[in-house]
Amino acid sequence: MISVPDTIEKICLNLLKDIADVSKNNNSIKFFRKDFTTMTMWLLIVSANLKGQKISIEDIARAVAPISKISKPSLRLILENAKHKGYIKLSNNLDDHRSLNVEPEEITIKEFKFWIKKFLKENDNIKLD
Repeated sequence: MISVPDTIEKICLNLLKDIADVSKNNNSIKFFRKDFTTMTMWLLIVSANLKGQKISIEDIARAVAPISKISKPSLRLILENAKHKGYIKLSNNLDDHRSLNVEPEEITIKEFKFWIKKFLKENDNIKLD
């Protein structure tokens, strides 16, 4: 059985390796993991998509508001940059024409699934008692 200090050290090393691996690439993972706010936005967008749900810019702003002081114009700028890089697409919300829905592009979902599988595989034998 692995001791807790050894387990914690392995988790920390895996997290540090993950940060180093992500920082080497120029992809959606690196773009969305650059800070806490964009990472939260990324997880909201990917989660909604994988559940087959729509998420609007307003939904993201409301979800991020309790944990970040980002302004709505700054949030929209991040989303516009992600769109420009080909990581997301913005489409008109059929229920509210003033609002835009946010959907990840296929490359974002592909990179997310690859990253999460790799990360889980590296940590699958870690047990905390």
